[in-house]
Amino acid sequence: MLESDKQTKRTELIIMLLAKLYVVLELSVDTCPVCHKALGHHSECPISLAWSLLTEEQQRDARTAIRALALSIGNDESLADPVVH
Repeated sequence: MLESDKQTKRTELIIMLLAKLYVVLELSVDTCPVCHKALGHHSECPISLAWSLLTEEQQRDARTAIRALALSIGNDESLADPVVH
């Protein structure tokens, strides 16, 4: 794999991880660990920017993955969250 391919894959992985963190923070009452805003993000927050780079399908998939993880560790509070379908 060429170096640019490795860098592209690494960038995609970072974006997906940040986007999943966005979902986790949607379900949390805690503030964002990056921009320190509660129930939202600063417009330049990397977590929010990563989320905005995803398509609607990718956003739905990220929410589904986090919901499944929450259920697998016994946290059923995500079921009551209106954002998670």
